[in-house]
Amino acid sequence: GRLIHAYLSQADFAESGAVPSDSEDIINMTLSVGGTEVAVMLVEQPGGGFKVSFRSRSAVDCSAVAAQFGGGGHRAAAGAFLAEPLASAQRKVLDAVRAAMK
Repeated sequence: GRLIHAYLSQADFAESGAVPSDSEDIINMTLSVGGTEVAVMLVEQPGGGFKVSFRSRSAVDCSAVAAQFGGGGHRAAAGAFLAEPLASAQRKVLDAVRAAMK
């Protein structure tokens, strides 16, 4: 319950008629789930790779986590881009967040 994560693929956008920018508020909505301290969302980009959004309402510094992937932002909200397949991007990001939560 402390960490929530999600991803959206290009297939999700094609099926719904949405575009990646339509998903920008979803990451903020995930923080309303009871007990959530950190939220992570990976959004597949049309040209490949994943835009990763981090949100925190705990001691986890999102900007420090995002910086590990060349990104940045603020303590409570940050982002990064990973030019790799979902499985490896998700593993790296979640490992970094879990380490920051310890």
